[in-house]
Amino acid sequence: MKIGCCQFMPVWGERHVNMTKATAMLKEFKAGDIDLLVLPELAFTGYVFHNPQEIEPFVEDEDTGPTVQWAKDQARRLQCFVVVGYPECTPDDKYYNSLCCVDPQGTRIATYRKTFLYTVDENWACEGPGFISMAIDGLGKVGFGICMDLNPYQFKSEFEAYEFARFHVGHQTQLIICCMAWLKNDDVTSTIRYWLQRLFPLIENGSEFRFVACNRTGTERGDTFAGGSCVVDIRDQEIETIRYMGESEQGVMVVEVDM
Repeated sequence: MKIGCCQFMPVWGERHVNMTKATAMLKEFKAGDIDLLVLPELAFTGYVFHNPQEIEPFVEDEDTGPTVQWAKDQARRLQCFVVVGYPECTPDDKYYNSLCCVDPQGTRIATYRKTFLYTVDENWACEGPGFISMAIDGLGKVGFGICMDLNPYQFKSEFEAYEFARFHVGHQTQLIICCMAWLKNDDVTSTIRYWLQRLFPLIENGSEFRFVACNRTGTERGDTFAGGSCVVDIRDQEIETIRYMGESEQGVMVVEVDM
């Protein structure tokens, strides 16, 4: 399986500009080059919003919104699965920090709503209903996450609670896909090591799974993002980071893994 991570620096509040940039970055790829394409959290809007009013112009429906439609178009063109983050508005006018998963036929097969909100998310988003793991033909048992989901709940629960990882141990998840807008605290390799540390129960359990994280890069409204998009193979408690991207690197990283 060929997994692609599209890491870039979006312009805050410029959805069309950011979509155009991502489309241009993917232009060289054709059907068969990528089987699974992952983009960051809130990929096309930027991440730092201070209140619901700021993000209101950008929230979208889970089926017909601009980001979801972009994903459907790229999925059909590349004949691959596409996972991308966006701000969602539900029919009852609730806002969520969400991602969509679209299959190679251009059909949305999953919406995941971020369960553990970071402080910036709390400015405008509702908590999602909970973690999910689902069987997807062509991918296996898939779990989705968005950034803060890896952390202890509100940074208040015990570090060793490992809520996200223990959920996926229980559901025997084979592929974990995370859309990220992870802030820089250290160098890239330290960031990746922390992500893997948060998956410790899966590793300790001897689970065989793949971890795909697509982060963004750049600085936005005073916050700097960590980059470090990566594809990691874990089996029999052995960890192999197949490839990762640098802190400021922009581009589409494609790696091939056994599934």
